Amino acid sequence: MRKITVFTAALFLIILITIATANNVNNEIRLNPNYFFKSPYEEKLDLNIVTEEKILTLSPTGDFHYKNPLGLYSVISKSEPISKSLKINETTNTILQFDIKPNHMAIRLQDNDSVVFESMSDLLTSIDKNGVYPVVIDADWDRLDDKDYYGSLQYRVEFDVTLYPEIQIKTVDNFPGNILVLSISNIKDNYHTELTTDLSHGLISNAPMGDSLVYFIPIDIWAVAGDYILNFEIKNDADEIVANPSHTIKINDKDFVTQYLYISEEVYETTNSDAAYKEFREKVQTARSTSTLKKLWEGEFNLPVKDSYVLTTDYGEIRYVNDQITSSRHSGLDLAAPTGTEIYACNSGNVVLSEYLILTGNTIIIDHGMGVFTSYYHMDTLSSQEGDFVNKGDFVGTMGSTGFSTGPHLHWSISIYNTYVNTWQVLEYDLLP
Repeated sequence: MRKITVFTAALFLIILITIATANNVNNEIRLNPNYFFKSPYEEKLDLNIVTEEKILTLSPTGDFHYKNPLGLYSVISKSEPISKSLKINETTNTILQFDIKPNHMAIRLQDNDSVVFESMSDLLTSIDKNGVYPVVIDADWDRLDDKDYYGSLQYRVEFDVTLYPEIQIKTVDNFPGNILVLSISNIKDNYHTELTTDLSHGLISNAPMGDSLVYFIPIDIWAVAGDYILNFEIKNDADEIVANPSHTIKINDKDFVTQYLYISEEVYETTNSDAAYKEFREKVQTARSTSTLKKLWEGEFNLPVKDSYVLTTDYGEIRYVNDQITSSRHSGLDLAAPTGTEIYACNSGNVVLSEYLILTGNTIIIDHGMGVFTSYYHMDTLSSQEGDFVNKGDFVGTMGSTGFSTGPHLHWSISIYNTYVNTWQVLEYDLLP
């Protein structure tokens, strides 16, 4: 009986060696090694991605080779794993844990094979927008004399990245009457923002641009110099607070010139009446109450007059009319030139008003998008009609002295909706560089 048992064991070993030899390629068994031997590495090839909140286990693809009890190399072949996702942000501490530490590791974005990162922190630092990023992790174990394994495995994961919204102030110098331009980055489609501030301002315009939200804040012309705080509350669709970014903004002091204007009583009484102001509110302010969210202008704005002119009144001047005890602030630039001087669109946009009004005479208003409007008053003729789209530099009419006017000139102003702002700002700087 003992001879039969020894014989049987010997026969089994011969068959095993024969099978191994018949299937040996480069001293490796290509049969399933677990048919004969339980692999000590089978459960050690997964990769754990560890964060403060969870551990995500990834299974690899590729081949891992190890020596079996016969001294031959067996192969563990891993197939395509189920795709997994991990929610992270820029503060997430991400650690990669291997049971068997690889000799070499490369981390890259699936859509950009040319850039390889040595660590997860380097990869996360390179991401500057919200989104889902497929990530590939390549791990290699060298074939060394003192090791009984080698191989190359690949792990895949999708990072669902949510970056913290950040405030960026775009305007360097901020004065009363200027436009304070800022953006909040990393805004998702389901985010809703609300601004509270102690800064006096007009109606604010905000519009999405990419994954940012751009704000045009018309600073009140009467604003007092000093520091003011901008507080934003950002919520998602579930009414959960996502972020509360804040920023302190400095408003600089500015002096404005005082002007004393004299106009005939006849013109004053017929064009500066309650009826004139009622018509102005109904026509002009209504036309400037809604704006396309899309940016229509191109770069810096141009003066609408190309011929020689005289600047008779600047933006923000404190104006007294006919020695009245109360004053007003001039809302734009008065550019004086002969009647018939050609006037051009200072930038591209939609004509939202083109008609004669008692107060402003022949009037054109252009919506440049994102709450930015330009207004052209006291014109002699109108060559663009409501509903027209005009390009930067298009001819829109001629200069005149219609409405509340003392002589041929163009009153040209820019506003954020119905709040007039410093006209020179858009001539000297691109609102969205």
